[in-house]
Amino acid sequence: MNKKTLKLTTGAMATAIFGVLLLLNRQTGNLLQDVFMFLYPVPMVAYAALYGWKSGIPVLAAMSLLSFLFGGVMSVFYAVTQAFTGLVFGGCLYCKVDMTKTMFAVMILSAVVSVLNTIVLGLLSGIDMNQEALEMQMMMQTVSQQTGVVMPENMLSVGYLKQMLVMSMALFGALQGFIVYEVSLLLLRRLRFPVQKPKSVYLFLPPRWTGYFGILAFFLCNTIMARPLENALLQDVLLMVGIVGYIYLLCFGYIGILLVLRLRFPRIGIFGFVIAFLGIFIFPLLEMLAGFFYISSSYHVDWVRKQSTA
Repeated sequence: MNKKTLKLTTGAMATAIFGVLLLLNRQTGNLLQDVFMFLYPVPMVAYAALYGWKSGIPVLAAMSLLSFLFGGVMSVFYAVTQAFTGLVFGGCLYCKVDMTKTMFAVMILSAVVSVLNTIVLGLLSGIDMNQEALEMQMMMQTVSQQTGVVMPENMLSVGYLKQMLVMSMALFGALQGFIVYEVSLLLLRRLRFPVQKPKSVYLFLPPRWTGYFGILAFFLCNTIMARPLENALLQDVLLMVGIVGYIYLLCFGYIGILLVLRLRFPRIGIFGFVIAFLGIFIFPLLEMLAGFFYISSSYHVDWVRKQSTA
């Protein structure tokens, strides 16, 4: 078959699979939308991995059109953003980008998309994050009065609750991006696609300046939460940058803690993953600082050098 014809038919098949997922989601009344969120990027990943992100742009446009035809108002933005994530992911596979960098790119993009989804859907439904934070504040105050538990005033402030709401969305998005990364690679390998073999995440050396950028972005985010800006658009943009920096440090904090646990306790096994994962929810600030130390110090660099010379 002619290469151009094969590219065209492969794009049509990927678009058709995407359309079937949209139709199934609509026929089930969006009951399985949380499951389909992990499947929407896969057709785009497969096509972009074969032909590159430039060739995937027309396919993305066709998928976006199908989402308007077969998807509901609330699911259109989900489908389009997940297809875009698949385009970026597949483009990285096509260009032979380091698999660890690809994984972090997908996770960070998914975190940003998760926050944007909430903002856009809030605008469509008329319920923004401020109203959600107020509802959470009222609920927590009611629970505090009924149980007699005195909670700190700063934890009941609208700014703090809004910050926690945004961070929880970003964390969920990063976790979703990791699952999309693993599921897509698993399916592509089963279908015998030319996918690179991943290397150990511990061998990845992020630039040190990114650690300082992440910590400064986080402090900027906290400052904006405490003292909102008059320009709402500028505030949302800076808030998004702060969330990205926070998620970036938190991911490397998880990896850093896991590495230390494995070095200090070689037989810890799966408990190391559990401890590092629970630290994200129990001690998120400490895990974020661990990520800053992991990126900015020479500890990780020295370990990688020892592994490369061993």
